[in-house]
Amino acid sequence: MPEAVIVDAIRTPIGRAAKGSLKDVRADDLAAVPLKALVERNPGVDFSETVDVMMGCGFGMGEAGYNVGRNAALLAGLDHHIPATTVNRFCASSLQTIRMAFHAIKAGEGDQYIAAGVEAVSRSLGRNAADDVTRLRELERELRRQGWVTRTGEGLTLSPKALRRLGNTALKSVFESLSSRGRGEHDVRDAGAAGEVTGASRAWEYGDEQPLDVVRTVSRAVQRSGAGVPVRLTVDDFEVVETERRASAAVALCVDLSFSMLRDGRWGPMKQTALALSHLVATKFPQDALQIIGFGHTASVLSQAELAAIEPEWMQGTNLQHALRLSGRHLRKHSTSDPVVLIVTDGEPTAHMGPHGPIFRWPPIQETVEATVVEVDHLTRYGASLNFFMLGEDPGLRRFVDAMARRSGGRVFTPEVEDLGRYVVSDYMRARRGRRT
Repeated sequence: MPEAVIVDAIRTPIGRAAKGSLKDVRADDLAAVPLKALVERNPGVDFSETVDVMMGCGFGMGEAGYNVGRNAALLAGLDHHIPATTVNRFCASSLQTIRMAFHAIKAGEGDQYIAAGVEAVSRSLGRNAADDVTRLRELERELRRQGWVTRTGEGLTLSPKALRRLGNTALKSVFESLSSRGRGEHDVRDAGAAGEVTGASRAWEYGDEQPLDVVRTVSRAVQRSGAGVPVRLTVDDFEVVETERRASAAVALCVDLSFSMLRDGRWGPMKQTALALSHLVATKFPQDALQIIGFGHTASVLSQAELAAIEPEWMQGTNLQHALRLSGRHLRKHSTSDPVVLIVTDGEPTAHMGPHGPIFRWPPIQETVEATVVEVDHLTRYGASLNFFMLGEDPGLRRFVDAMARRSGGRVFTPEVEDLGRYVVSDYMRARRGRRT
């Protein structure tokens, strides 16, 4: 099999859209410049032996249409017998031409190819589009200056500052919903002798072990008997500091990433809910261990940044079995914490992990249901509570989640999509309230 090598590479300067020195140059004229220079720079190469000229162009319209690769080759003075083609793979168009030339050489179809690419955004899309590109670049610079985004090898990503703001905004929206619905009060007067100070105090009662609030105790005595020394204390003057003993929780939030979530308008509320819960745990309950697990064809653990950036999967499958397996691993890593699993989904399980990878079937097959039930049973025996948040009215999903809730002792919620965050955060807070002593 022949080896493929790159003999030479050349390009024009990078031009700024609508402002650079090349903004008024036609795409075919522009592409001819490096082709001509390539010929001049390699006098020892017989370019008449070129098998094909492959030109990548993401915006093949107007002047860049009509096989711009062929036009550029002729303008560059290449032999008119040499064929040429134009390839469109958007941002990877010219990269695709290199790949095609490489494969052709390895397959023995020819020995010499020219792989190239051209874009003339200012002329192809018009002045308005070029101005839009400029404004987007300026916006990116400003966002980077303010610390909202960072540029990595994978492109722009949200900074930790931006993720905190997103989480805070999502949580604020959820709590506003809780307040407007008259739900969400989680105050507990006596939360135990040891724990976190709540900032409040109350009258001492027989049997209390909380620390005395000395300032409030003396203040009450002075208010009762007036200023002067010595200050005489009575039983009614004593106040104690309220504390809150909080057992830690290991929480697995499993969110459905299947395409139906986007199709039916549930994608945004799902993300908002997960971001809100993540921010709540990080800021108010840092002793808890939250793991967000997204599941579609397969399941995977998602960081806050990955959750914010994730897009729907185009592959079919609702692999709840895999998500529950990952949930079990997370809970067992935090064996001293109370195990909680929250599941947000809009479809019954249609995929599970087999010995060689994921298996998808529609309608769901018995093997998928049984594999999912096995994971439910493992979590139930471990002591985890499984609560399902069912979106939509899928009869198959209703039968499945009802059966799983009965099997595991969990609960099923059927919120409207706009109430999803309120339901999930409320259930998490209810579980925490149930653990206060």
